[in-house]
Amino acid sequence: RMVKPGGVVLLLETLGTGRATPEPPSPHLARYYDWLETVHGFERAWIRTDYQFTSPEEGAALTRFFFGDELADRILAQQMTVLPECTGVWWQQRIGK
Repeated sequence: RMVKPGGVVLLLETLGTGRATPEPPSPHLARYYDWLETVHGFERAWIRTDYQFTSPEEGAALTRFFFGDELADRILAQQMTVLPECTGVWWQQRIGK
């Protein structure tokens, strides 16, 4: 058993790096999020968890490895010092003895 009865299962997952409003970043994740909610009864909310950089150059350098060239190049082209990020929060309270 992972969670005691009455405990809460909490999942955090991306709802879009570089997005100001939440949207699953891929069809695969959209299906997974739907599965959590419709099959397993998880509830969902979302929060902004933006990245803040001292310069666009720092932003590109710190994001290129993980997020790839396209996003890093966008940070430079748009001179971004704040990279928006939406994070999904799914939770479910366990019932039982």
